[in-house]
Amino acid sequence: MEPEPFPEPEPTAVEPEPEPDHEAPSSPPDPAPSAPTGSADTQAAPPVELVLEGPGIDPTGASVSTAAVLAWFAAVPAGSTVIVRGGDVIAVDATIRIDRRVHLRGRGELRFVGGVEAAPALKLIVAGSSVTGIRVGYAGPPASSTGERNTGISIWASDVLIDGVTVDGFQSGIAVQPSGEFEGVVISACHVLNIVGSGGGRGSASSAGEDRGDGITVWGARSAVVGNIVSAAPGTDARVGIHAENLPDFAVDPGSWADSMVTIEGNVVTGPFRRSIAVEGMAHTVVTGNTVSDATWWGLAVIDTRSVALVANTVRWTRTTEDDQGSAWGPKRCPVMIYRDAQGTVVSGNVIEIRGVAAAGIMAQAATPPRGSTTVIGAVDALITDNVVRIVGGTCPIGIALDRTRQPVVSGNRVAVTLASGSVGGVVSYLAEDAVVSDNSITGAATSNGFGVLHQGAGSIVVMGNRIDRIRVAIAVSNCTGGATIIGNTARECEYGLDTYGTTGRSVVQGNLWETSNTAHANAQPNTSYLSTRHMGLARPYGGQSGDILVGNGRLWVNDQGTWRSTTLS
Repeated sequence: MEPEPFPEPEPTAVEPEPEPDHEAPSSPPDPAPSAPTGSADTQAAPPVELVLEGPGIDPTGASVSTAAVLAWFAAVPAGSTVIVRGGDVIAVDATIRIDRRVHLRGRGELRFVGGVEAAPALKLIVAGSSVTGIRVGYAGPPASSTGERNTGISIWASDVLIDGVTVDGFQSGIAVQPSGEFEGVVISACHVLNIVGSGGGRGSASSAGEDRGDGITVWGARSAVVGNIVSAAPGTDARVGIHAENLPDFAVDPGSWADSMVTIEGNVVTGPFRRSIAVEGMAHTVVTGNTVSDATWWGLAVIDTRSVALVANTVRWTRTTEDDQGSAWGPKRCPVMIYRDAQGTVVSGNVIEIRGVAAAGIMAQAATPPRGSTTVIGAVDALITDNVVRIVGGTCPIGIALDRTRQPVVSGNRVAVTLASGSVGGVVSYLAEDAVVSDNSITGAATSNGFGVLHQGAGSIVVMGNRIDRIRVAIAVSNCTGGATIIGNTARECEYGLDTYGTTGRSVVQGNLWETSNTAHANAQPNTSYLSTRHMGLARPYGGQSGDILVGNGRLWVNDQGTWRSTTLS
């Protein structure tokens, strides 16, 4: 039987690069009526603790205190600690631009009631500043879908700490801007809640929503995003929960670690983000120990990356068929995506629970570059090991999909696949080159009409030591001219053990255990060697070369000039 071809990949989003903030971080501070004399960072006054209070500042939030608040911040000496008292709610309707090193802390709230629909609420532009503990809320008109972003905290400096802050109701939450390259930023223990994004939502054919709408964004380098709680507002269409992306066109001084060295660890991301956590164009970045749920495109994604690891994360996949947000981009929706020219990606030790509808558990998808070329590019050197794909009331026809990848290794995974109707595949390799699929445990439904391991295309493949249960064809290698090595696999409750339709390359099939109800090896080819192979099926073998010997189930089979002859062993 000839396996059905792996479908051509649908186009997926090429994210538009965000427009740079038109206010450069190096611009001079705005004049303030009561600012101390001298430059902000060279004043002689010692650092002090100052409570945000005074004439014109209403601590109840009943009246807007913008003018007084901006004048107050303009007079704060560099190095001071500014305290927003617990219980205070200070309403403003313009950006608070902090143009000197200040430590802003407390348990009160800065509530933005307007004026920042297309602007940041807090803008930090001097290195060494910090914001801890306060609440930054948005209660103004809907954010703009064009121009500058409605952002809770916008960082335009290196070595900034954002810790224990609550950012609520913005289009974008906390963002390290791209005009540095800014480094050394730590965003930790924050609650970034009810991000609204700018997408069209369910049922929309609009391509909007791919240039804004992140919970936490790092457009810098050498930074850490640790221990945060991030959510998208129900019923919205936000972009990415936690996003690390390279934007080299905007970097003024790239530095030694440009577009690299970001840690995303121990975060919880929920709600209808298109991507819960995404790393795009970055290098030397690790995503580990995170828990994500409710993504409508991808739970975890690496896009055009170098040397990135996704390790020990949990993905709770709840997407329904109605969750078609961003359908204009045609994404293949799945818990883990390795997209396009991702090189040296490690996906290891993750747990994926399928409660909704997924195209695959883990997918490496090829695509054309974002500009110009029409050449389709796939991932290189992907290592996919020791992951678990579980079905908990959902449907997932493919466990691990490899689309035009080079040198992938898929090993030690525990994969379950199921679909109400149609074919399934535990590990599906389409036009992959030099693939290794080893030591995986693959289970389908009792009536699964598909393949445990399916490889289609000329590239060579090694299929070794896999355990495959309850799928029609345990292993299929189709039209492979590079040669297949199929050794030490076990198939149980399958109809066919091995199908090598059109595989003309020199191949080895040895030491497999086929407990099948039909032919152990269908469509065998002349260039396949079976020497010392155990043949555990009951039907007459197919193919092979003269002189091949098969032993099993009390019979000895010998290929005599193309004809298989047998005798009963006593």
